[in-house]
Amino acid sequence: MLVRLTYASRASHSVSAELIRDILDSSQRNNPGKGLTGILCCNADVFLQALEGPRSEVNALYNRLADDSRHKDLTILDYAEISVRRYSSWSMGWAGAKQVNRELFLKYSSSDRFDPFHMTAEQINGLLLELGETLSAIKSPVLG
Repeated sequence: MLVRLTYASRASHSVSAELIRDILDSSQRNNPGKGLTGILCCNADVFLQALEGPRSEVNALYNRLADDSRHKDLTILDYAEISVRRYSSWSMGWAGAKQVNRELFLKYSSSDRFDPFHMTAEQINGLLLELGETLSAIKSPVLG
């Protein structure tokens, strides 16, 4: 059984390009063997991530993330059984919350500020789907 878990969190410390690269490298190295795919979006100190895969593996990864001192305010925004993956192309795609994405933030929320804690699951899923399509269009798991 496949599931998709979407969560947001705040960084406990400042977020650097090196930290993001470490997270992506670790995900891209470890996720394929566990059948996990997904997308990660970050702006300043806020992370938004969708994880897909077998329920046991998604749950285990979320529990590890919950114990990770680099995160705080970990909040599940959506959790659903799925029949098809949205992010099957990547062990972990990356979408930075850059200025070019402001229109998307405004499309799916009440402001152009990236704040998934104040978005509905439907809005978040729409935002991540469009970010994922952008990633696919540029043929690279890195945007920004």
